[in-house]
Amino acid sequence: MNKSWQDFQIAPLIDMGWLNILILICIVAILLFAAFRLRGTIWRAIAMAIMVLALIAPQFTDQDREKLSDIILVLVDRSASQNIGSRAEQTDAAISQIRNHFTDDPTIELRFEDVPGETDTRMFTTLDRLLGGIPRERLGGVVMITDGQIHDIPSSLDLGAPLHALITGRDDERDRRLQIHQTADYGIVGKNADFMVEAIDHSLAQGSPVSVRMLHEDGTERNLILPANEPHRVTIPVPHAGPVIAELRMDETANETDQTNNRLILETTGVRDRLRVLLLSGEPHPGERAWRNLLRADPGVDLVHFTILRPPEKGDDTPINELALIPFPIRDLFEVRLRQFDLIIFDRYQMRGVLPSHYLEKVVDYVKWGGAALVVAGPEYLGPDGLSNTVLGDLMPATATGRMIEQPFVPQVNAAGRIHPVTAPIAGSINTPPKWGRWYRQVETHEAGNDVMTLLVGADDLPLLTLRRIEEGRAAMLSSDQMWLWQRGHNGGGPIAELLRRLSHWLMKEPALDENTITTERSADGNSLILTWRKIGAEPTIATGANPETGIVVRATFEQQSDQTWQATLPISERGLIRVQALDGKDSAQTALHVDRDVLTSERRNTNSTADLLTDIVHANDGYIGRIEMGLPEFRRMRDDRNWHGSNWAGLMETESYRTVIGGITNLLPLPIIAILVGLICLFGWRIESK
Repeated sequence: MNKSWQDFQIAPLIDMGWLNILILICIVAILLFAAFRLRGTIWRAIAMAIMVLALIAPQFTDQDREKLSDIILVLVDRSASQNIGSRAEQTDAAISQIRNHFTDDPTIELRFEDVPGETDTRMFTTLDRLLGGIPRERLGGVVMITDGQIHDIPSSLDLGAPLHALITGRDDERDRRLQIHQTADYGIVGKNADFMVEAIDHSLAQGSPVSVRMLHEDGTERNLILPANEPHRVTIPVPHAGPVIAELRMDETANETDQTNNRLILETTGVRDRLRVLLLSGEPHPGERAWRNLLRADPGVDLVHFTILRPPEKGDDTPINELALIPFPIRDLFEVRLRQFDLIIFDRYQMRGVLPSHYLEKVVDYVKWGGAALVVAGPEYLGPDGLSNTVLGDLMPATATGRMIEQPFVPQVNAAGRIHPVTAPIAGSINTPPKWGRWYRQVETHEAGNDVMTLLVGADDLPLLTLRRIEEGRAAMLSSDQMWLWQRGHNGGGPIAELLRRLSHWLMKEPALDENTITTERSADGNSLILTWRKIGAEPTIATGANPETGIVVRATFEQQSDQTWQATLPISERGLIRVQALDGKDSAQTALHVDRDVLTSERRNTNSTADLLTDIVHANDGYIGRIEMGLPEFRRMRDDRNWHGSNWAGLMETESYRTVIGGITNLLPLPIIAILVGLICLFGWRIESK
């Protein structure tokens, strides 16, 4: 091999920093010798130069260069939309032609990479990962085989090599679909939530009427007319707090590429504007403050509180300026505004002639209509003016025996309370129950019916906290007025704030605290719907659900799980909005909605094959883009002249990448020769200077 300056290199024997210092010292020394005209300057300079060269260690390498192959990345779209029509066959045919074209070319290394995607197609994320594992100087080009529906296209990309796109599918594909432009994350209960929806069908003129059905979560339907290819406002009612769901369905037409996106799920979360609570207290007592502190601390609660200190007919010498400035607004509260309240609390309240008995009948009607009532019972509950002798006492989930128990006891969460969401978070484990403070007084009661839920028990395991559903409303009773002991931390206290907060929100129908909630989820294989029922009371029996495509009703039985929940599996593989119903041993029904939110993923929102999305970025990298149905382009090897495509051909860059092969190293100044040469120069200089 011929030596060239490209083969020349140095291999310093010491660090270059120290070597530079040594060279500087030698130069300074030579200049001083010359300035003072010392004898032997020339010989000393030659010796220093030879020693420095020896430390630099110049050498020639025997090397050759071997041309490396150019890497061509071929990214293959294997997402769900590629299974539509003949796209998969077009993809496989294109791969086969590309392989055959470059089979006999040793200068090309093809690297194929499948890009899967059930919910979206992220080809450029895959490209970025692959580019991190190859030398960029070897990249000859990138070829993408896709339907064009890619969801991670960057705003700019500079590969330094051509980017070509081969589009699968047909140019005349049709896919009518529903598309949402504006969602409503929250909606006020009792009002409507607004969405902006567009019915897209490019075979129709803009503004043409399109019939769309809306399915509400209560099973009702209504028909809408939307203008084609224009965003239009659609409203859904918000009847309750928590998730509110509706589904839009547009009729299918023949030869659609995909009919999944003819459906659209509209989902919002219902929130109450303000929760209104009416608190009626008897004579002042320590527990009254617990309720006030709890309700006033919640910014979403409007509290109206009245304390009845004496009956109106009582005469005493109380000065006028110490009496209430306004009379108790009985009619305004119990006739005009009663149904505006979400919860009424009677805290150690007794009649005292202030509230006529027929107003309590209005409270009972209010609860049955959908309201909520809570009674906190103390000694006065059993008196002649106590609520136990009224229609409100008959409404309560616990019936008083007339006996007051006065002995120390610790409230305990029973078996039902460990499951119920009101008390489950504070129950602790069975083996290590929480250590709470004692209470000392309790009204003796027993459950008023089979539909009553007892969550806490007190003295002699008698009901302490009982709940009940009454038609559309709810009622609860706390059979002791000593909850304030926990608030004061007596004997260690207890979770009174958490208990009262969760109890009041259950009464006000907070969905997250519903004890009979049915949750739904897809099975691992996606072919079934799994229902889980956290049931208190009668055991579940049958679960039913309607197929969202065919409307056929399927049934399954419930089985109890190790965590005391009940589970049923419905064989429904079709996706959509599915209404399920469960029955228990008393034929009590509970309904729920299942929503397959993966129905309209990014992959399914638009399934028409298109070149539009990739056109800009392909042209920015001087690439070819075209449909496979029109034939593959001719692939050409080209130098880096930034002209890598034409109307029917696609260029691949021929790089100058190579690998250096080193055969051996030849030192120009071997150390033995340097040592002999320096020694001879020193002897010669000594000889000259000694004369």
